[in-house]
Amino acid sequence: MLEGLLANADQAMVNAFTSGFRVAQTQVAINTALADPTASAAALESAQIVALAILVREQMEPAQFDVIYRPFATILPGPGHQPMPPVDRQIAAFLRLLPTLTGPPEAEIAAVARVLSEPPKPVAGGGAPGGLAAVGAGQAALNPAANYTAAWKEVIATANQSGRTHSFRAMQDSAEQAAPHDGLGIVGFAGVAAGGIFMRDVLPIEKVLLLYEPFAAAVPYESLQ
Repeated sequence: MLEGLLANADQAMVNAFTSGFRVAQTQVAINTALADPTASAAALESAQIVALAILVREQMEPAQFDVIYRPFATILPGPGHQPMPPVDRQIAAFLRLLPTLTGPPEAEIAAVARVLSEPPKPVAGGGAPGGLAAVGAGQAALNPAANYTAAWKEVIATANQSGRTHSFRAMQDSAEQAAPHDGLGIVGFAGVAAGGIFMRDVLPIEKVLLLYEPFAAAVPYESLQ
């Protein structure tokens, strides 16, 4: 979608964020916060996509822009940002959303959920440096499934330590009941997302976002009002 819109954008600005001086500036800024080269490369790619989306934002629907901008929305609110609502209202919005998930949005949720529940497979032969296989290897090194599992274990432990296990389980059960039970396998992930939202006041925001990730394209976390 962005490629088509960028045909009408300032080409010099496009070049600056794909191969020019802005790329170097962005990389330096990212490297000050991320020491892991794999994470740094992924963050740079995400920042480039967001920068290009900002160039053509006036040609996009607000919901489209929100999805693309989302990696940065919590730490650097974008246009139209609204303060985060109370937890109970945010969970109520999530529960209202779940029964409406059908068709392509639900299929995408299931696809993302599979990535977050299955360890990455090694790239056969290692791949050629700089090729698509090398990109896949870099993504695998981040190990989304391991990060997702670790975040969920942290949520459970935190709920137990804070004496909120009963309420935590109730929120999880409510989401699982509200999610579509049609065999695509998103029921359990809905419970995980609701549990993360419920514990958001005692968790790092990146953990909450990770647990919500399967549903992020359908409804960005920041839009749960």
